[in-house]
Amino acid sequence: MTFASEASLTSVKGNIAGVLREEIISGRLRPGEVIVEGRWGAKLKVAQASIREALNILATEGFVQKELGRSARVTALTDEDVVQIHELRRVLESLAARLVTEKEAPLDELEQALADMHSAVECGNLRTYCERDLHFHLLICEKSGNHFLLEHLRRLIVPQFAFITLRQHAAMGDPQLWRQSCEEHKEILDAIKSGDPDFAGKKMEEIIQRFANQTIDLLDKLRGSGITSAAS
Repeated sequence: MTFASEASLTSVKGNIAGVLREEIISGRLRPGEVIVEGRWGAKLKVAQASIREALNILATEGFVQKELGRSARVTALTDEDVVQIHELRRVLESLAARLVTEKEAPLDELEQALADMHSAVECGNLRTYCERDLHFHLLICEKSGNHFLLEHLRRLIVPQFAFITLRQHAAMGDPQLWRQSCEEHKEILDAIKSGDPDFAGKKMEEIIQRFANQTIDLLDKLRGSGITSAAS
């Protein structure tokens, strides 16, 4: 699982979207920056129309914002956006945890995602850690069996992981904080394993709120130290 959607990698426009997505995730294209179709068409040696189609994919994923008659801009998340995303995540992921618990869905893939997160921590591989973290949350929604839930959550959290979570873990520095995050994900999985849908839902709400508080605290610290964050 990567930040790219599988469907977006099956065509020329999907490959172009992949290039632009990586530019955004890496920070080379910064939040709020205009993506000039003609310039990128010349740079990638493709038609401007192909750039436009690729940007439509990225707009659907939440990486860019497009307004009628205007060029696309890289999505810029404000502090209020971060708060609102987590508010919705609490509702959507709590429901997903309840549904997965009720269905008694197989949890092998979630176990593997958590094991991969632990391995990434020990290897110091930030990118892999964040991708497996994202995969963990999307898997829970996928296993809920509600494709509308998965669709809405994917649009919310894929850009969040690209803009916030990846940089958040980079700023954390101390691998012990990554390990703490692993333990919090284990709490979610253990709650689902309990077989109690209400407990699983409440535990998910609690952990997502914890993530929200950690993110806001970090953004405040970054501003205090004069470091420009992805959400500024």
